[in-house]
Amino acid sequence: MSIIQNIENEGRQLRSALYITFSITAVLWVLWGCDMLFHLDLPQYGLVPRSLQGLRGIIFMPYIHDNRNIAHILNNTLPFMVLFFVLLNTYRQIGMMLFILIQIVSGILLWLLGPPNSIHVGMSGVIFGMAAFLVGSGLFRRNLASISIAIFVIFFYGGMVVGFKPQDGISWEGHICGAVAGLFLSFNFRNFDRKTQVPSVEDREDDRHFFDRHP
Repeated sequence: MSIIQNIENEGRQLRSALYITFSITAVLWVLWGCDMLFHLDLPQYGLVPRSLQGLRGIIFMPYIHDNRNIAHILNNTLPFMVLFFVLLNTYRQIGMMLFILIQIVSGILLWLLGPPNSIHVGMSGVIFGMAAFLVGSGLFRRNLASISIAIFVIFFYGGMVVGFKPQDGISWEGHICGAVAGLFLSFNFRNFDRKTQVPSVEDREDDRHFFDRHP
């Protein structure tokens, strides 16, 4: 494949990732705007732990935000866009599947372990899940690309660990469940597409004797 074809393919991949990222972000804002304008009370469709009706929140929760103020969705928008875009570009074959798995696994954990009679809404659990997946991939895959992305996430979003602290009005349980889901998935997908990844640091260090390497 020529250099020009590689550049064109990269451009298509980037445009596709941007399109998907902005599309999902638009859905979040359209739903929030409709909730504010038409008083739909969408948080009622959030996740309620250990409630059969609350199971629907596993699907709906990330796309619903607090309809009492704009701060909730504002705080989630930029971290979601950045981490989701990175996820799609780093794991192009399975990026969307990973996003869905993080949502489902973290939702199930929250439904099982969250406090009863509480309602959880917002994308923050999935955001913590994506961040944990990218950092965990750096730890488990140990190749230069994954480690570089993990360092990027830690540098820019390391302050997110504050979200694990119990706080009133914040689904810190959802943050923890998201992070656990992300780490769990990063471990299980640690060997995915190894051959097309940058060689690991360990693979670069060949400590065999000269005559073993050159018989």
